[in-house]
Order: sequence, then structure tokens, then C-alpha cells
Amino acid sequence: PSAAGTAAAAGAIFIPIMMGAGIHPAMAAAAVKCGTYGSMLNPGLAHNPFVAKIAGVGVMDVIAFHYKANLASLVIAAITITVIAYMTHENKDHFAEGLELEENFKVNYLYALMPIIPIAILLLGATKIVPMFKMGVAQAMIIGCILALAVTRTNPAELTKSFFDGMGKAYADIIGIIISAGVFVAGMNAMGLVKAFTNAMLNNPAIVKIAASVGPFLLGLIVGSGDAATFAFNEAITPHAADFGMTPVQMGSMATLGGTLGRTMSPIAGATIIVAGIAGVNPMEIAKRNALPMVLAMVVGMTVLVMQ
Repeated sequence: PSAAGTAAAAGAIFIPIMMGAGIHPAMAAAAVKCGTYGSMLNPGLAHNPFVAKIAGVGVMDVIAFHYKANLASLVIAAITITVIAYMTHENKDHFAEGLELEENFKVNYLYALMPIIPIAILLLGATKIVPMFKMGVAQAMIIGCILALAVTRTNPAELTKSFFDGMGKAYADIIGIIISAGVFVAGMNAMGLVKAFTNAMLNNPAIVKIAASVGPFLLGLIVGSGDAATFAFNEAITPHAADFGMTPVQMGSMATLGGTLGRTMSPIAGATIIVAGIAGVNPMEIAKRNALPMVLAMVVGMTVLVMQ
């Protein structure tokens, strides 16, 4: 259910592959970031059981209601970002340094399998197909490193050095920025900006249907997390959804989708900073490329939810 965890696990594989294929680094990172709101389909996402409790239904009933909207918005977002890549000529002929293939290069399929191991572990554990694989991203990555060491027979000292160099680079280039973003959000909370924004959204019943989607979307965009506005809206307004001609599941799903899409577009979201670090680009470059796909995804997703 973690966008940042998904970005770290999937981005480490897909971004270099796309960059190696000639896709612009920022576009490669934006493509991965574009899909991180699939967390809405995860029963472990905090908003799903929260809405389910308000509505008095099961968690899977909530997901069964909004999955069509989620998938429809994802398809629109994927198509839009692909069209943007073609129109801006960022779909090919952008060759990043250090990713060039050697002459007469041959694929070692066992080596190529190693980066997929951590993702396989995470998926098998999260879906409970193999319960013993239920673990965090960090543990899965360490297991992957150990297996890669055994398969490639790399010098353990060199691998250990590279491993900690990577950790240091993550702290310098990624985690430091995430901390800065957190301080920025804390400052807005201290100023009362987030509270004022939320109150303005909640105190206008006439626009509550629009506020259910646009409010969490905008706040998610500003603060990098859709949780604050989504939880506030669902706690205060969603129990009274019937007064506005909607069901609690419908209204709660609108707020959740709006928040996750806003977060996906935000330049200060943790997942954005992670994929930006992997691609070596400015997070704003990713946000610019994801802006139109996320706006169109919200329009399509909300339309599906309203029509249900």
C-alpha cells in the first residue's frame, strides 16, 4: 500500500530499463510514478478499512465498488503519458551515461533474474501466496543482494562497499529531500493553512460533491500526501453522505481517489523524490509530466464513481 515502497522496488528496475531503451530519464520516472496510486486496490491501504467501517461493510466491498474507477483512471493516465512522450519526442534517442551496452554484449539470464527477486518476494508476501515472504522492502532488498552475491560470485567486500555507498547516496540525494518536504508540510500545518483549507472544504455543503474529489486532490498535490484531507473529509462528511444523495462508500471512494491522484502529481511526495533520485532528475520535471495525466485520470475516475 506504500507509494514510496512501490516506487523504490519497481523504480529500481523499470527506470534504468526505460532509460537504457532511450526514454528520457524524467519521462521514465514519471511513468513509474504514474502507477503508484494502484495502492487504492490494496486492502491494506488505511483508507479502505476506514471507509468500510463508516459504511458498515467489508473492506473488499469498498474495493469492489471503486476498482473500475481506479482501473479506468489508470488506463487514461497511461495513455496520456505515452502520448505526451511521443509528442515531446521523449520516447527514444535519449541515452543516459553509464547505461550503454558493451559491444557483443550477451544477456546472462540468471544475472538478469536477480533484480526481480525482491519484487517477487514482496508480491508473494503481500498477496499471501507465500505467507513467510511477508516483509518490508528493505528486508527483500537485502535478500536480493545476498542472492546476487551468491550467483555472480562478486567480491563480498566490493558488494558491501557498493551497498553502503548506495545507502549513503539515498540519504544524501533522496531522504534529505523527503525530510525537507516534511518540514515544509509541518510549517504549513503550524501556520494553520492545511486546517483552513480543510475547513473551507467541509463548511460548504453546496459543493460537497466537488469537494470530495477536488479538495483531497489539491491538498495531496500541495503537501505530498493525500491522507490528511482524505481522513478529515471521510471522518466529518462521509457518514452523512445520504444527505447529499450519495452512499458512504461512493463519497469515501471519491475522497480516497482524489487524495491518491493529488499525491501522485505532487513534486514533494516521497515516491516522486525516490524516482527522481533513481533517474537523476529534478522532482519538478516529473510533476510537470504527470500533471495532465493525473488531472484527466481524476476526471475519468470521478465520472465513473458518480455514475455508479
